[in-house]
Amino acid sequence: MKRRTSQSPCVVKVFAHLYAHLYLVALTGVYVSSYLAQAKGQAADVMGGDPGPFDCNQIHQVQASARNVSHVVSKLKIASFNAEWLFDGKDDPRYSPWYPGKTSCPGKSHCGTEQGAQEHISKVSEYVRLVDADILNLVEVENCNVLREVISRSEISDYKPFLKRGVDTATQQNVALLTKFEPLEPLYRLESKQTYPIEGSTCGYESNSEKRTTLSKNYVAHYKINDMTVAFHGLHLKAYPKDPYSCAKREGQAKIAQASIRESIERGHEVVVFGDFNDFSYEHLDVQDDFPRSSVLSILRDMDSDGEAELINTMEFLEKGDRYTNWWDKNGNDIVDGNREYSQIDHVLLSQGLAKHVSKVEVFHGFDPAMVSDHFPLIVYFDFERQNSGKYEGGAALAEEAAAEEDGKGGFNAVASLTIGGVVALFIAMMAFFLKRKRRSPAVKFHNIESQAIELN
Repeated sequence: MKRRTSQSPCVVKVFAHLYAHLYLVALTGVYVSSYLAQAKGQAADVMGGDPGPFDCNQIHQVQASARNVSHVVSKLKIASFNAEWLFDGKDDPRYSPWYPGKTSCPGKSHCGTEQGAQEHISKVSEYVRLVDADILNLVEVENCNVLREVISRSEISDYKPFLKRGVDTATQQNVALLTKFEPLEPLYRLESKQTYPIEGSTCGYESNSEKRTTLSKNYVAHYKINDMTVAFHGLHLKAYPKDPYSCAKREGQAKIAQASIRESIERGHEVVVFGDFNDFSYEHLDVQDDFPRSSVLSILRDMDSDGEAELINTMEFLEKGDRYTNWWDKNGNDIVDGNREYSQIDHVLLSQGLAKHVSKVEVFHGFDPAMVSDHFPLIVYFDFERQNSGKYEGGAALAEEAAAEEDGKGGFNAVASLTIGGVVALFIAMMAFFLKRKRRSPAVKFHNIESQAIELN
């Protein structure tokens, strides 16, 4: 008597070995990708020696005629984002939330540590990637090395970092540029000083002696865009909107910027003034109807003090319910307690020649400010093929786009590959169990080209 026995377990073994090899290849791919990403972040250190923390203000060495060629674009996106203490956590000043011993910080975890600072850079980089502005003004930046990390982690390889070191020795914060278009020349700073309180100040601050201030955190960058010379003024003014001393000093800083803006306009340049002004608009009230104590916005918009503003505040393109760029945790509970803790102190001001091409303005409210930054990115879109097309579409648009992009991501990552591996392993185990049960049943015959007959005595 002959009995045919199945070699289906061999088939299972073949599949198991095949899976094991494929899984090993997938894991290898994960590690290789991780290594390449890390290498990409270190590329600046490999090429041309070890770059310094304040050496990212160079223009490529080309002929002057080539530098003056205009960037011809039909559309342009610019943005300003106060990233809140974008530092690396190494030798930070004592005001930094990453300074040892600090217990409050963006993200609410690993405060006072380098780990917390690095996690913060990664979070900010993700939103830099989502905003994806052509020209991005970043506020509260430590140095060029941090900018390089943001470029690497955001994976926007078109970005070039620019930073002109400021003179705020207490916080050591700077304003910086990430740009896809190279400026005409290196950034420069406004170095003049201004006495304060200024004449006619309503801040309520009085001093028995003359006070002078610098504009410690600023830069000016010139671009050639569609045959227009555009002067970008990046600003970070003195904090605390309602404090009399800060108010008076901020007005003095605004006077310094005003002189440079006036000069740009007199030279026939278009102008962008953007950043954290730490003050409210007197013309377009924010979500909380905050009214300014100072005349900062008036100073920056009205060059000749004749009562008629030369610059447009892009707040006018926003619906009132969306006019907030800052979260102030009034009660210190690390939780957003509704609109009463929101205000708009970040602004983008434009000359008339640019304002007529605005197609959209939005504030990206797509994250919890307690977890990322206490400021939201303010974004302005231009369409140079149209005029006077300004309309508001809402900050939720970017959040929806971000969610869709996350859902549509492809490729392996470490978590995905391990999860897929677990599912496949479970499937193979179930197949083996099923076939084993089938083999033990005398009523079932297995036919396989690899089966063999065994002679039984």
